[in-house]
Amino acid sequence: MGEFFKDFIAESKRIIWPSRQELLSKTGIVITTCVVTACILFGMDLFFSQGISLIYQLVR
Repeated sequence: MGEFFKDFIAESKRIIWPSRQELLSKTGIVITTCVVTACILFGMDLFFSQGISLIYQLVR
């Protein structure tokens, strides 16, 4: 068990944490990507639901 913690501490010292600027930049990219993806999915859902409604009305 002691060997595990020694290895854990040694590996923890190798971690390179991002700078504040890099963190904010990456976070902005992730949020932007999520918003764009959500908008695309919303548009596709709206398009297909309207299409299905139109087909349903034509068949009735």
